[in-house]
Amino acid sequence: MVLRGNTRTRFSVLAEYEPSTLSRVLELFSIRGQNCDSVSARKTEEGFQWIELDCSDVDDHGASVLLNKVRQIVTVKSARIETLVLRHQKLAA
Repeated sequence: MVLRGNTRTRFSVLAEYEPSTLSRVLELFSIRGQNCDSVSARKTEEGFQWIELDCSDVDDHGASVLLNKVRQIVTVKSARIETLVLRHQKLAA
């Protein structure tokens, strides 16, 4: 998989295994105009749903807002983000 941009932010979500959970999470990204480079969802052995979304070039504030909105979904048990720098940008002098 080739990711675009300079950073990659991964949103990891553990939620109840309900039919509407994935669509509710994706709707939050759509409302904010945020595309995802990769989305995966699977059922865990414990009967929960594990969702991972990889997005390019999400600013820290935007990622924080999305994370808080995801955490407000009733079926979500936990959510976290991890941002990786893929390329350093030169700062203007």
